[in-house]
Amino acid sequence: MAIVRNLMVRAGADFSGLQRGMRQAQGQIRNFSQQVTRSVGRLNAVLAGVGATIAIGAAIKDAMDFETSMNQVRRIMGQSAGEFTKWAEETGAAFGYSKLQAAKAGATYGNLLSTFSSGADDTRKKTEELMKATAVVSAATGRTMDDTFERIRSGLLGNTEAIILSVA
Repeated sequence: MAIVRNLMVRAGADFSGLQRGMRQAQGQIRNFSQQVTRSVGRLNAVLAGVGATIAIGAAIKDAMDFETSMNQVRRIMGQSAGEFTKWAEETGAAFGYSKLQAAKAGATYGNLLSTFSSGADDTRKKTEELMKATAVVSAATGRTMDDTFERIRSGLLGNTEAIILSVA
């Protein structure tokens, strides 16, 4: 019996078909990648348009809220409304109020305080003082200006639970 220690087999094969198939597969993958890239680009454009539409809608709503609040300030404070507007733009901004926040706070606080103030100018002064207090409490407690405003507004309406602000 003969033992075959080393066996070497040589085979010849034509791999040209395999190479052609690989090139076709690579081309198809490249085309697919380009199509996905174009689709993602279109999707980004659509989403950017939707985002812009939402932002414009929010800006319009804020503008409407501002005008509504300022109309109420003018109605409540009468001729003192101009002084309040000036205060809100200068001092209110220093306390951290945006124009919209100042207008809303002025309208809300002014409306609540007008029931027991001695006139439009007194309402304006008390509103400004209450807005200052709101800013100070907000800074002292770390709460947002809106949260502090809502709590003080609720307290003025008689809800004592909402006004607990833990200020020492």
